Amino acid sequence: MHIIIDGTTTQDQLAYAGIGQYTKSVIFALVKAFPETQYTILLFNEKVSTLEPVIEVYKNVTIERIGKYRLNDYKNDIVYFTQILPAINRVKTRDSIYYCPYFWRNYPSYSMPTVLFVHDMNLPLFNMYSQQSKIHNFIRRIQYWLTLNKSMKCKYIVTNSQTSLDDFLKYYSAFPKENACVSYLGADMEEKEVDISNVLPKDYEEKKYVIYLGGALNWTKNTDGVIKGYAEFLKLLDPKLKQPYLVISGKVFKDESKKEVQEFQRLISELGIKDNVIFTGFYKDEEKYSLLKNAFAFMHLALYEGFGISPLEAIRAKTPTVIHESNVYKEVFKDMAIFVNGKNEKEVGKTLYDIYTNPSKYKENIEKAYLLSQKYSWEETAKKTHNVFEILNKEND
Repeated sequence: MHIIIDGTTTQDQLAYAGIGQYTKSVIFALVKAFPETQYTILLFNEKVSTLEPVIEVYKNVTIERIGKYRLNDYKNDIVYFTQILPAINRVKTRDSIYYCPYFWRNYPSYSMPTVLFVHDMNLPLFNMYSQQSKIHNFIRRIQYWLTLNKSMKCKYIVTNSQTSLDDFLKYYSAFPKENACVSYLGADMEEKEVDISNVLPKDYEEKKYVIYLGGALNWTKNTDGVIKGYAEFLKLLDPKLKQPYLVISGKVFKDESKKEVQEFQRLISELGIKDNVIFTGFYKDEEKYSLLKNAFAFMHLALYEGFGISPLEAIRAKTPTVIHESNVYKEVFKDMAIFVNGKNEKEVGKTLYDIYTNPSKYKENIEKAYLLSQKYSWEETAKKTHNVFEILNKEND
């Protein structure tokens, strides 16, 4: 069996977002767990992938270079037809199956057996295809549906939660339900502490901190809710005592050339908490566990997610995890997290205050959550995904 996988989201601006993390982790899990299967990974020429150099040691993997690096943007279709599709045609054989981890790079569902991974239906549900302008939003909406409509020709659809699958089927009710399945994600994080004194302020152990890991700045991520909730938390503290930091990690928050980052910084200043908010920018993979482990709480108040890798990682670090009461979070993290209305900053603030002042109250639940979280692993993700490939392979014989 031969699987062709688009690995370009491990090279572009999505490499450290949820999509890029998924692509990297599922590829490693597949090639490791199923060495008899041959994999061809499509990558750009000159841009280093998060898969490299480790992926090169696997004998069942071939890297196919598709040409010059391109951003993931409105030119995706041009890149697909001039670089990706020609590469697919070069390497495909009679028994090839194409696996697409991110539909907006486009995929060959009309010309070969294709399995499409759908992360979520965030954009149509909120009519948010581009934050750049109304015109950009209109153009991107057209591109979105032209590309996603090709999913009706896919052999299988895989999603990361039942919520995502249900949302997909609301828009594509004619898609055969027997050819769609859920494959939950895992946490690709070594549970080993490292020195993070170069990432955080020198007094972080004394003052403590709550942490937010974010890969994007848009209103469905509810980053404003994180800031406002933290500001409410500070109001509940004795002003004479040292105030814990809010640590925000992710390189997107350091790019002050972007309008949304400027607006975010403005809100922080207006709330009078600028000195309390620490932006780490880009952090190394090996630092993630320690950043989470040493926080007194983790916050993720996204209004809509497909799964939620960051909350799972926080639970694995045995950190009290505060998340918005969304459908997918209730599905995935039931009995593992602390649910709040992420749009109610006072409720968020009170919850953080309770965790900060009564840490012993949460110890038993943290241990229980850690054990429950073990059911989510990339090995299990790979098994369910590869099972789809096996079904298709039998159909092709």
